[in-house]
Amino acid sequence: MEDKREQPGGDDRVEISPESDSQEIRDGLPKQKNRQKGMLFLAVLLFILIGMGVFGTFLYLYPSKGCQNYIVQKEQYYVEYSEQYDYWDVITVEYPRLEGASDTVQESLNKLMYDTAMDRVNYWHLEPSDAVKNFQKEYFSVFCSDVNCDVTFHSQYLLSMDYQEYYSAGHPIWMTNGTERALTVDLLTGESYELQDILEINKRFIKLWDEAYCDEQDEDYGNDEELETLLSWFLQENEEMNANFFCSPFFYVTEDKNFVVGVSLDPVLEYAYTYKPVKRSYCAKLTLEEIEPFRKESVFWERYDNSKAAGEVLPCEDKMENIWLGKDAGVWNFEY
Repeated sequence: MEDKREQPGGDDRVEISPESDSQEIRDGLPKQKNRQKGMLFLAVLLFILIGMGVFGTFLYLYPSKGCQNYIVQKEQYYVEYSEQYDYWDVITVEYPRLEGASDTVQESLNKLMYDTAMDRVNYWHLEPSDAVKNFQKEYFSVFCSDVNCDVTFHSQYLLSMDYQEYYSAGHPIWMTNGTERALTVDLLTGESYELQDILEINKRFIKLWDEAYCDEQDEDYGNDEELETLLSWFLQENEEMNANFFCSPFFYVTEDKNFVVGVSLDPVLEYAYTYKPVKRSYCAKLTLEEIEPFRKESVFWERYDNSKAAGEVLPCEDKMENIWLGKDAGVWNFEY
């Protein structure tokens, strides 16, 4: 029997067969399924985003274990009278070499640590500018450099080094300069942290630094004018000084997690002539509590705060003594 249904709402009636009714139901099924798939996709996406947020929070609250089982092997660049130049050269440069970090970070840091050790050797000897070459022609009879490197702090995140050097840009008797520089690096990223990356260098900080330095040296505290001069050195803003010296602020972390902060003044040219050995590096030891008010927002502090001792430092094997500038060299006993 044929089933006929009436549409409500008026005298005009439309007959709807069971076949057409079933077809509409079938046509609606794909749309309903698509909506269900869309809802499922959104639910999965929301779940993934929530999971990523939880994972990110976990990483923030629980930092990476860092680099644990690494080795820092000290090595030495050594030359004694290479006979490749118009002057004599005697070079003993100690530098650290990292083993056990990720390949990319390790390669980057090893180059940086070596270049830092060789800084003055490159400037005066291996990679001289035209101005330095002219200076060499006038003054150079011997170029010497003696660099000693101390790895002062090594944790799962940070490596901190102090480089101390005496170099003779011309002759060890009349032209010997002492300098110091430092390097603190991130073992996870390969980043190097500068003093101004981690601390706000202002007059209050310089006053703190000056008092610590003068207490160590048993000297009178600096007056306002002297503090302004010191500040200009640390900020590298003293044009007159910059014309004759490279002003290089530095810091390193000590074994007990204190800080040594300093600045070195390395001659550009003429001031390399010193008459007698001169050291133009000035540094002072500061505690974490003392520098706390000057902390800047930096990944360094997250690394520092979570640092624990890790890695191993091995001494330089067969380390050679510099015949001109070593601890027993005659330059230190010369009567000026």
